[in-house]
Amino acid sequence: MTTPKSPLIEVAIFIPLAVLGSWTIFGVLGGPGRWQVVQWVMFWPAIAGFGVAWLFRREPPRAAGFEYTGALPWLAAFFYPLAMVAAEVGLAYALRLDIRFQPEAVGGLNGFEEKLQRTIFVPLTILFIALAYRWRWPERVRDALPPRLRLLHHGFRALLFVPALWIYHFGQLAPPGSYGEELGWRGYLVRRLRETPVRAALISGAVWAAFHAPVLIGHNPLRTAAGFAAIFAGGLIFCALYLWSGSVWPCAAMHFTWNEWNPFFLGDPYGDGQGMFGGASWIFNGEGVFGMALNLLVGAVLLRLRVPREDVTLTGVTRTP
Repeated sequence: MTTPKSPLIEVAIFIPLAVLGSWTIFGVLGGPGRWQVVQWVMFWPAIAGFGVAWLFRREPPRAAGFEYTGALPWLAAFFYPLAMVAAEVGLAYALRLDIRFQPEAVGGLNGFEEKLQRTIFVPLTILFIALAYRWRWPERVRDALPPRLRLLHHGFRALLFVPALWIYHFGQLAPPGSYGEELGWRGYLVRRLRETPVRAALISGAVWAAFHAPVLIGHNPLRTAAGFAAIFAGGLIFCALYLWSGSVWPCAAMHFTWNEWNPFFLGDPYGDGQGMFGGASWIFNGEGVFGMALNLLVGAVLLRLRVPREDVTLTGVTRTP
């Protein structure tokens, strides 16, 4: 198929395919209680992105940016969620005399060690993929094979993903949902709009918020509005990280660690599960009012200051040796 002159045409096809497709899966196959269905809903944007990229440009999945491009984006991926939690706790206690919400430490660190191990070891599997692409292992396998057998090196590419797919859910049959979101929203949508970073951030943030509509709609209007705004604001952070790193895997690692630490400390804003700190989770949460305010501020600063690094393209391939 002929590549459209404007990437906006591809984007206009991808967005409804990804969003409406995910809503359909959620509506037909089940609700939040069916975690395997939720994982497929989350992974659907990756499938849509891979399909549109191949249809119009014959791009393989690795065009999303599979290479390791440096340590700093990975450090940001691991520590930003914890820094956000600390900032929200500090803000909540600083404002407790001025607002009705009263934050209270209602739980201890029970389960902290398990969470810490999980947020270290699970992302290590995608770091392994990133390093394998950085060291060009697939290409080396391809070049070592006889010409007639070189297509088999794609099997080696697939094998690189086995540890990540297995460990994410400890062998249970479901795709890694948060990775799928990043491969779709950042690895396809932001990449396609990367020439105008602010537009990429605004569009991808708005679409990402709309994608979460099935779990946001149905609460009280203020809570729903706060959820949409907070996810939009979080999208600015992920967009900035992708544009900075040129690789999708730091975004995937941060999404995973965010999904682990935010509910552990601050509670589940969708299911009202209590975290270490109790209170109104739609206010005092990374996906609530406080998260919206802090992520908007940080995201605006990052998009203002951060440009793609000079030694890295936005497909994760270094320009210099």
